[in-house]
Amino acid sequence: MKNLKVRILTQLTAHPEREQELKNALVQFMQERCQQVGCHNCELLHHLTNAAQFILVEEWDAEARIKSELDSQLFARLGEAAAELFIEPLQIHWYDVITSQSCAD
Repeated sequence: MKNLKVRILTQLTAHPEREQELKNALVQFMQERCQQVGCHNCELLHHLTNAAQFILVEEWDAEARIKSELDSQLFARLGEAAAELFIEPLQIHWYDVITSQSCAD
């Protein structure tokens, strides 16, 4: 059976003037996240015209992601450390990876 992958997109919006603090918290969160078994990739995206908006993109083996017990612990720690930095609740979306292709530069 093919190992299915999922992508998780988490949208975060920082309070004005707290963008750098949120960015620092997310970078630390990503470093821990990327060490988890089954995690293939983590990216932190920053909106080009709205400095308050970030998106965390993760790619996981579906089975490992579902079984991850540390998930709630890591998000709880991120929430505790950065809750005052968020302007609205986290928006987390899960997507199946249907296909992926590298593009030539």
